[in-house]
Amino acid sequence: MTFARLRPAEWVVFVAALALLFTTAPDWYSTKTGEEARRIQQDNRAEEGQPVGESQAETERAAEALAEAQERNAWQEDGTLDRIILICLLATAALGVAAGFMRAGGRGSGAYAVAGGAACVTALMVLYRILQEPGFDEVTTVQIGPPLALGVLGVYAFACAMALREPAAEPAYNREP
Repeated sequence: MTFARLRPAEWVVFVAALALLFTTAPDWYSTKTGEEARRIQQDNRAEEGQPVGESQAETERAAEALAEAQERNAWQEDGTLDRIILICLLATAALGVAAGFMRAGGRGSGAYAVAGGAACVTALMVLYRILQEPGFDEVTTVQIGPPLALGVLGVYAFACAMALREPAAEPAYNREP
């Protein structure tokens, strides 16, 4: 097994699969109340080197606690569809890593077709969740997590297509003279 077999598109899939795991950590959803609390927290933050009053610090802490209570990432959301999306994100990441290991083991690049298909299905589910937010649409707001995941899934799917486009060439040291 050697990772020297991986072509640039296959490396992009491998790295995007790992990056996909990190897209589950940032906030995916908040509420109007949570956004207002974040704004109040930012407004009450003291400038560098300026003295902080007790009431200002208390207001900042209370606003931060309220905002944290309103924000949810992919791991914290409890809806059925959100759990399915999380499972699909994790499975898509695992398929990308597995495809890289299979290619490094010399088993061809067919696993990239499965990984690319999973990325497309997962991207459609994330896009649906962006358009149809959990809870009441008037109250819930989409944060950075879903668009970030959608972007990584797009890169991932495109790289899978590129990995399938060209036949894999064996490194020079594996060819027989």
